[in-house]
Amino acid sequence: MIKHFSGIILICLLLFQGIVYAQNSSVLRLIVLESGGQPVVGANVLLYENGQDQYTGYGVTNRDGFVEFRNLEAGEYQIRTTYIGFEPFERSYELSGEEIRVERITLRDQVGELDEIEVTARGAFRTGEVGVTRIRGEEFSRVPSAGLEGDLMAYIQTLPGVVTIGDQGGDIFIRGGTPAQNLVLVDNIPLVKPFHISNLFSAFPERVVNDVSVMAGGFDNRYMNSASSVIEVNLKPGNLYEASAAGSVSPYMTSLFVETPLKKGTSSLLVNGRFSNINTFEEVLPGRQQEASFYDLIARYSMQAGDLICSATGVRTGDEGKINPGRNGILSWTNTAAGLRCFGFDNSLQFPFEISLGVSDFRNSESSAGSDQRFSKVTQGFLRLDSSQEFINSRLDFGINLLFQNYQASAQERFQPFENGLDVTDAMIQLYAKSTWDFSRNVSIEPGIGTQISSGYGASLEPRLRMNIQPFGSTKSEISLATGYYTQAMDGITDLRDAGSVFTIYRPSDRGSTLPGAWHNILEFSFRAASYLSSNIELFYKQHYNIPVSKWTPQAGIDTDIALASGTSYGLDLNLEFNRSPFFIYAGYGYSSVEYSASDDNLGSWLGGESITGFNPAHDLRHKFNVIINYSFAGFTAGLRWDVKSGLPYTRLAGTDLVLSIPGENPINDPGQSFAYFEKPYTENLPAYHRLDVSLKRFFDISEGFKFGAEIGAINVYDQANIFFVDITEFQVINQNGFLPYLSLSAEL
Repeated sequence: MIKHFSGIILICLLLFQGIVYAQNSSVLRLIVLESGGQPVVGANVLLYENGQDQYTGYGVTNRDGFVEFRNLEAGEYQIRTTYIGFEPFERSYELSGEEIRVERITLRDQVGELDEIEVTARGAFRTGEVGVTRIRGEEFSRVPSAGLEGDLMAYIQTLPGVVTIGDQGGDIFIRGGTPAQNLVLVDNIPLVKPFHISNLFSAFPERVVNDVSVMAGGFDNRYMNSASSVIEVNLKPGNLYEASAAGSVSPYMTSLFVETPLKKGTSSLLVNGRFSNINTFEEVLPGRQQEASFYDLIARYSMQAGDLICSATGVRTGDEGKINPGRNGILSWTNTAAGLRCFGFDNSLQFPFEISLGVSDFRNSESSAGSDQRFSKVTQGFLRLDSSQEFINSRLDFGINLLFQNYQASAQERFQPFENGLDVTDAMIQLYAKSTWDFSRNVSIEPGIGTQISSGYGASLEPRLRMNIQPFGSTKSEISLATGYYTQAMDGITDLRDAGSVFTIYRPSDRGSTLPGAWHNILEFSFRAASYLSSNIELFYKQHYNIPVSKWTPQAGIDTDIALASGTSYGLDLNLEFNRSPFFIYAGYGYSSVEYSASDDNLGSWLGGESITGFNPAHDLRHKFNVIINYSFAGFTAGLRWDVKSGLPYTRLAGTDLVLSIPGENPINDPGQSFAYFEKPYTENLPAYHRLDVSLKRFFDISEGFKFGAEIGAINVYDQANIFFVDITEFQVINQNGFLPYLSLSAEL
């Protein structure tokens, strides 16, 4: 299958760039790998010319471990590659004129710390950091997560700009955006809500993740169809040389992992599966009982053939349960996805290229006894090609993505527009181009332009700009900014009146109207005092347009309509990190404000017909403070996570009434049915939230090739009674989970 796909690649590639027949300079391309054949992402590569002390080129490896140096004259060059956890690598290369050289580098593991490298030369900075948090998979385990393996969901909740409403539901909000405005990509495959119902886990455990980029805003034009944020997950390829297997168990999760080479040095297979144990152990676990089950399965075939790196990826997730134990309603959602991706860098090609295709299917539903099931699904298919060319002495990156989306939904007894169902298919072409220009030794800008073209919406225009300044000529201190316009053709609508449900209707944006969009503006200041001590502060402001929201009604439990809102979100994120053995200490603080207002008419009405023209939504978190501490001693690692947050907005109960069903009920004999009435939306705040999680773990080498691990820990150590939500319809206050201890065991071969 990969061979046939490679043939398609070459045909498509000819449409983008010609085969090189002559050139005036040389190119050095490097692939940086670990000993198992996996790419090293984010390695620093320095290029020296003819034995000079001052290097002439600097690069950082991408998700394929790739970096290249262009416009080199004939002569001798030395490269120096460094990355945390590996020994520095040095090698010399002799380049002839008009040559494209491709070399592979394998780094060896290192015990100890790297000397600090200060980058001061031209081109020694990246504009890709403002608004972006890059996380290596092995960093997940810094956060206690009810198991030996770290998980993306536990880690991402410690970032200042990320908000979750309670400890269940699988929804995350990033800098004012909604869950439907988060674009999650796995090998370019779009997924919807790959986060589990418990809020403890996602579909991405530490063992299968190479790195994750959380783009809270201001991202470049390569990422289209998201008005708020992007979470890009790069999976590990399986080991190309050695087979291994691992398994772990805790009261919350059982996991199994296998990786093996299929053709040594060329291809491999990786499979990871997990399923929840919450229902099995709920009788012996303290705190309120949960009715929740979930699973995830990831499989990945990887191939490195010559100068072509390809992978085939499959993902399946499933969740089912309740977030309100007092209701009969069952929430469920699934993800099914598969895709192919190839990255080519053959020396017959002037520029490397990337091509990918895939399909994903997301379904979520809500059902209860005595009512019709509400469901929504979105199926997406894509074909994408990215490449580059020379443009005004700079590199121009560009690409095209063909995107198909089918939406189906039915939501009786909830949303009026969907009572007769929904079945719509949309097709869209996405185009982008961006470049990086170095205006001086210490100033670099990255302008970009993108468009999304569809028969239903016409064409959008999305200019974006990123800029980096090194005021003192060194990466130790940087000032960066990002601004741009972002649109999205997929809406996600929830019932704002119902705090006990996360059911979401997905639909295409209204045809003939302006696509939902947002202006992003970010300013970042970063300072690195030493290789182990760094800090940064980001100021952000977003202006949102045409956000679809459910109209407010004074009475609970009745059908509602959809309205369009405008929104503003602004604030700051402050991060401080100390990373020097045996300590790792992180502290983060976030301040933000989110407000919705009516775009044209109103956002609903209150008692007496008074119009609702604006409010602060449920994810308007004003203050958030997080601390993570790791300490290693005598083979053990102790971990601590402490969260403190201000109270989230909620809606008060205005009153209740008894309503008779006429003529079926008699006012003399029948009391009538009780109905609750809302106050104006989100006028009060819940009490402040705080929680402490701890863990202690160690791995034991039982024999050669066999490792045993154990971890003991607890979520919410001091059993703080944090309020999850106030259920107006059931007259209940639902608390989040209390003290949750765990013991996790693992074995690895």
